[in-house]
Amino acid sequence: QLYRRLSEVLGLNDETMVLSVFIGKIITNLKYWGRCEPITSKTLQLLNDLSIGYPCVRKLVKLSAVQFMLNNHTSEHFSFLGIHNQSNLTDRR
Repeated sequence: QLYRRLSEVLGLNDETMVLSVFIGKIITNLKYWGRCEPITSKTLQLLNDLSIGYPCVRKLVKLSAVQFMLNNHTSEHFSFLGIHNQSNLTDRR
């Protein structure tokens, strides 16, 4: 239903285009809202949800935006990765 509605509203005609929109928003959130824990947490949960399942992962990994994230996963590009506090290390994975 979500894909159908996005197709109607945004003119996206396939699943890869819809995934590109989601990944673009995820990257924007992580780059510019990295110090806002609620947004970062929900964004990472969305990324996790999208990456569950073999067929979806195969489509995601082909996207240039996902390749950017995989190749540039540093605090230079994603500020939340550079936040150092006394939180539990498992929270930062």
